[in-house]
Amino acid sequence: MKLRALIIATHRDVGYFLAGVVVIYAISGLALNHVDDWNPNFVIDRNAVKLELPATPEAVTRNDVLRVLEPLGEKSNFLSYDFPSPRRIKIYLKHGSVTGMLGSGEGEYETIRRRPFLFEANSIHVHPRGWWLWFSDLFAIGLIVLTLTGLFVLQGRHGIKGRGKWLIAAGLALPIAALLAV
Repeated sequence: MKLRALIIATHRDVGYFLAGVVVIYAISGLALNHVDDWNPNFVIDRNAVKLELPATPEAVTRNDVLRVLEPLGEKSNFLSYDFPSPRRIKIYLKHGSVTGMLGSGEGEYETIRRRPFLFEANSIHVHPRGWWLWFSDLFAIGLIVLTLTGLFVLQGRHGIKGRGKWLIAAGLALPIAALLAV
């Protein structure tokens, strides 16, 4: 097999093999890029609730806490509770919490659930473990192979000796500028 044919075949086959991971990592990367705008891993809902509890921490019992959780359907998800300040209670649930001001009846019910697909995709993207860690390393090597073979797929004025060299230079200029700006 000629070198050029080997380069094209390698580029094609590595590209096909990595296509799924590239799409998953790209979606995850987009989500993680905007972490200041939204939580890419969890959906957090907050609602105002009425909490009928005694006015002092000493007067609050476990039964009082379970009673306020019942209308929320969270009685079976109760974990514990504490008092971050003398007038404030925090009730911990399996998938959220309830906080409130003692004596005033004001409270906030917060539920947390994993964002479907993105939680898992972000997890393997940011914190690879076990066999996926090794696959991620092979994936990175595969991207290098894909890039280097891609440089030589086209020839002539559309290849690396033609406009390709200018596009490579432009593509390198952007991360270099970002690195210098840090």
